Amino acid sequence: MLIAHGLRLRRLDLYLQFDRPLAEDELARLRDAVRERGRGVPVAYLTGEKEFFSLPFSVTRDVLVPRPETEGLVEAALAFLADVPAPRFVDVGTGSGCVAVALLHRLPAARAIGTDVSAPALAVARANAERHAVADRYDARAGSLLAPCAGDEAFGRYDAVVSNPPYLVRGDPTISKAVAAHEPPVALFVDGPDPLVLAAGLAREALTALRPGGLLAIEVGHADGGAARTLLEDLGYADVAVRCDLGGVPRIVRGLRP
Repeated sequence: MLIAHGLRLRRLDLYLQFDRPLAEDELARLRDAVRERGRGVPVAYLTGEKEFFSLPFSVTRDVLVPRPETEGLVEAALAFLADVPAPRFVDVGTGSGCVAVALLHRLPAARAIGTDVSAPALAVARANAERHAVADRYDARAGSLLAPCAGDEAFGRYDAVVSNPPYLVRGDPTISKAVAAHEPPVALFVDGPDPLVLAAGLAREALTALRPGGLLAIEVGHADGGAARTLLEDLGYADVAVRCDLGGVPRIVRGLRP
């Protein structure tokens, strides 16, 4: 992947041109990329791109690398929104915009707001919305959780709120050193020892932002599915369920505003 990117070729072309001599400037680019990868820098940051939900997304070091586990968040939202005419939803902690853009790509009548505390991340999200021709239906706003939506004419009537918020506690020994060293801390870590602190805050705010019967779907950490389910049930959400990812890990908690 690094060689194909460095030479601006398709991966197939590496086999078709296997005997092609490389110029010194090309070799230098490849050595730099391999050196960075050796330091643990994610491949997506070196190539500037990552596939998510069968779509290519531009990625910079200002956003998390989109992961297959988060596709479950898109699937949960699609299952709910597919039969809603002209749905409106909010993607909290939008990052690269991969969740919102994937949903908008599948739901041509939908409109979305993406919120994030990171201005550079919002710039990446807007670029990805442009790339996939959904920018006219995607509104990227700066701020925490649902605060940027306050005053919006649809507030209280959103069909869904979806989020992959930070849910890692600093010092957690299960976190990859490469992830901790290279991906943006603001998108990874919560403040303090509670991995669900942001999920809890979002769940409370969503009670006033969603329409009755509207969907809240949140990605949580590998050990937090049960606690997240209890959290939503205690707040009064209906039909609370936890969806496992492809590895069998309870990953997506969802519930409906009563």
